[in-house]
Amino acid sequence: MLKPRNFLKRHFGSGAVQRRAWHRFIDRKADQHGLHVYRSHLAWQLPGEFQNVVADWGDVPGIPLDRCFFIWSTARYLRARGVVGETADCGVRFGKSTHFLLRGLADPERAHHLFDSFEGLSKPGEADRVTSEFAGDWEQGDLAVSEEVTRGHLRAFSNCTFHRGWIPDTFAELPSATHFAFVHVDVDLYEPTLACYEFFWNRLSPGGMIVNDDYGLTSCPGATRAVDEFVAARREALLEVPTSQAVLIKR
Repeated sequence: MLKPRNFLKRHFGSGAVQRRAWHRFIDRKADQHGLHVYRSHLAWQLPGEFQNVVADWGDVPGIPLDRCFFIWSTARYLRARGVVGETADCGVRFGKSTHFLLRGLADPERAHHLFDSFEGLSKPGEADRVTSEFAGDWEQGDLAVSEEVTRGHLRAFSNCTFHRGWIPDTFAELPSATHFAFVHVDVDLYEPTLACYEFFWNRLSPGGMIVNDDYGLTSCPGATRAVDEFVAARREALLEVPTSQAVLIKR
């Protein structure tokens, strides 16, 4: 049980004191239900370069900020390492992942490709059936967003090429010699996830990577299965992170 002074700090303390007190209060409540709250002193949550990118995105929905930070940080790593190649985002929705990726790369000359039907999900298959009590089944058309809306959110980036349609059909629009430094896969279902890996893996530059948004989510069993099958068949090693994302790096 928290001491009475926690209440006083939450409501009458200074800014930093209130932040710490509220975090302790919320963390205790979350722990009672088996949930986790990020620590209040994590640098990426405090004012700084990343939070400036967050502010520029605004309050438009999309993937959680911890995943955005991972994408942004990964992009900065690729830039620092000098990994060559274009970039791609499969499953774009509002464009949030692209925003953080391109801000991290800070390279308007590097071509970026966006693949989305803008009609929502395709029809889920048997592999996509959710068995977890914490998530419900997907339906065809879920997560649909207008292409015009997404273009508006990404209007600051002149290096974007939109490929509207279904994966993997739209991959045929890419020149065969195109190579990639980074591919973000967030398509939720088994078949399009597997298609993304099968197409992009041999087109990754050395040091390039595929980041999957769905791997650790109980709501996306098909995506998890697709990645596991792909990795096992090629005897590669997958890096999982606590945000639900998983990374496959080309040696």
